[in-house]
Amino acid sequence: MLTIKASAKPSKIEGIGLFADEKILKGTVTWKFNPRFDILFDPEEVKQMPSELHEFIIRCAYLSTTTGKYVFSIDDSRFTNHSSVKNNINVVSFPGEPETLGVANRDIEKGEEILVNYRAFDAHDENSKEEYLNT
Repeated sequence: MLTIKASAKPSKIEGIGLFADEKILKGTVTWKFNPRFDILFDPEEVKQMPSELHEFIIRCAYLSTTTGKYVFSIDDSRFTNHSSVKNNINVVSFPGEPETLGVANRDIEKGEEILVNYRAFDAHDENSKEEYLNT
């Protein structure tokens, strides 16, 4: 669940992106797992879903390197785009948290797109050869 003010808008990087609606200071937790806003799906459950639901989860959720489950966020955090070069969010493990946290690695200006390195938390992307993951 987002812990900062942000909203989904058209992105120059890819489709829809997540943009800061306020200045976010370095070190601010921007995302934290909340079971009321973030739904966990077992991979076996996803395999058994009708094709349209299966494809939706594969496209819109991530396969957690922490729990091995798909995490689907119902807030706009699911629109966060990837960058391994210009990411402004780090993925951080924190004792006692069921999932990693998103933490600003520098000040993020109001209106700036929020970017994270998918390889840091998504098991599908961790070792993927997809070209977009190199940007």
